Amino acid sequence: MAIVSEAVHHQIEALNTRYIRAIDDDKLEDWPALFTDPCFYRIVSRENFARNLPLSVMECASRGMLIDRVTGYRRVNVYEPQRYTHLLSGLVIEPIDASHVRCTQNYAVVRTMVTGEMTVFAAGVYLDRVRLGDEALFEERIVVQESRRVDTLLVIPL
Repeated sequence: MAIVSEAVHHQIEALNTRYIRAIDDDKLEDWPALFTDPCFYRIVSRENFARNLPLSVMECASRGMLIDRVTGYRRVNVYEPQRYTHLLSGLVIEPIDASHVRCTQNYAVVRTMVTGEMTVFAAGVYLDRVRLGDEALFEERIVVQESRRVDTLLVIPL
């Protein structure tokens, strides 16, 4: 495995921190700006990913689609209030070329409902392609969920 510089490692950690802060702090309007345009964001079960099946839980192919997802959450659909807390571990960064890296990182998401009920909502791995520059941006984030069971309340990005 090739080693990346401390500066690149810091950029990737900062990108992931901005990502989970946008979601966990309910600042979803900040979330699309963490992606290039075009981009690719997909949530898929491990089973479908491993078998290369096309069915995704969520899939967006541009920053505009990400913005639409947030707009739908805020204005169109009505959902029970909920909050996420992301836990990340095991970051691996592999260089692709001078301006791109592949990243793999485990995640777990604890969901807290308005009643105070807390559950492990999702767990799995992020598979990313990141463009480096003045600030790192996701070109691709594939969220592979360990479970194929998907709660019908999956409206906030993982």
